[in-house]
Amino acid sequence: MKKKIGTVMEERLLWEAKKVALEKKEQLSRIFEEAVSEYLEKRKKEKSKKGIVSKTLGIIKLSPDKLKEVMDEPGIYDA
Repeated sequence: MKKKIGTVMEERLLWEAKKVALEKKEQLSRIFEEAVSEYLEKRKKEKSKKGIVSKTLGIIKLSPDKLKEVMDEPGIYDA
């Protein structure tokens, strides 16, 4: 279902969007839909690229002292 919206934007952006709509022979609203859709998809991909550290933060409950003890074990860095 489509919803009508109202917004304010830089005149230059509106002008460029209108030019693209004319070139593509599409309605201006379709140009805005494409732009917002692409932006949201890009944002979703960027959010999913967060590192393993941020995804696993807080999963293992370990005190700083216990962590130091484990990290100081002999051979911990040997592969």
